[in-house]
Amino acid sequence: MRRPAILRAYLLRSFAPVFLGALGFFVMLLELVDLFANLWRYLSLDVPAASILRVMLLYAPTCLSYGLPAALLFATAYALGGLYARNELVAVFGAGIKLSSFVLPLLLVAALLSAASFVFEDRVVLPSYRAKGAYSRELLRQSLSRSNADIAVISRDGGVVYRAEFYDDATQTLSNLTVIERDGGGRPTARTDAPSARWEGGRWLLSRARRFVAGPDGVWLESSHGSYTADELDEAPDAFRSQNRDVKEMTVAELKEYVGFLSRAGLPSAEALAERQKRYSFAFAPLVVVVLSSALGGGFRKNVLLMSLLASLVTATGYYVTQMVTMLMAKTGLVPPAVGAWAPLAVFACVGALLFRRART
Repeated sequence: MRRPAILRAYLLRSFAPVFLGALGFFVMLLELVDLFANLWRYLSLDVPAASILRVMLLYAPTCLSYGLPAALLFATAYALGGLYARNELVAVFGAGIKLSSFVLPLLLVAALLSAASFVFEDRVVLPSYRAKGAYSRELLRQSLSRSNADIAVISRDGGVVYRAEFYDDATQTLSNLTVIERDGGGRPTARTDAPSARWEGGRWLLSRARRFVAGPDGVWLESSHGSYTADELDEAPDAFRSQNRDVKEMTVAELKEYVGFLSRAGLPSAEALAERQKRYSFAFAPLVVVVLSSALGGGFRKNVLLMSLLASLVTATGYYVTQMVTMLMAKTGLVPPAVGAWAPLAVFACVGALLFRRART
């Protein structure tokens, strides 16, 4: 029978224009929030309108990514609510078509958008967000220093430990450096002190170094060197830089490398691990919100536009607040990174499934 196919096509025709309009609305809303948050800075520095517009254009892909779940939720709830208000949804159910079967095209659209959003996030959103951040800092005259003070770095699986008072990123030099070499049991086998060291030829070159090496009889032997280097001193400058890199600006591949670097250097990696897991979980958000809104949409008979908008804003806000809390818990070590990233999606998926089972059908 062609009746179900015709009704599903009718649902898609009701859904598509509302979805596009809602997506534009939420993108503009997010753009305005970011604009007004920095407007006073732009005005105080006499930033040209063309430069502000460029910042907004660079931020548009990020707004599109954030606005997609809310737009899907609103459009689905509004389309189904409109059908219910006009008693058309009753006719659909009277024809023997279940809600799960009727909204199948919307679920397929959501699944396609979920897959596309993951690629779009990695290849378009993140590069543009990174460019937006750099350009904004340039306009607002904000510098980003990668130099660092009071550094301790563990490399070579604990075999080499660096301790330095200061790292200068501009010259790639370390000040007041101490290097401890250890055996497999963690016992020190050598110590090297130097007032300065510079990165040269893929290794650290220590100046005026004093070296202490444990002899076979347990006596430490001292030697002095005008300059000293060794194959073991190959930990790259990235390990000594200030770790104020914004993980939100990294692609999935970059996050993977960054997590590996933090692990090798003995630095906290929970934040980067949680952000990496969040990239995968957030890709499923369109599918979850369509299930949720399919259950909600059939309950709006009056004030469909207002109720759909309210439901989408409340749900989106609830999701992002829950995600913010769980991610903060993951970064501080209260929960594992995977739990912090996937918990909001799991909670809203369960709520959506429960509401869907109780929805009119």
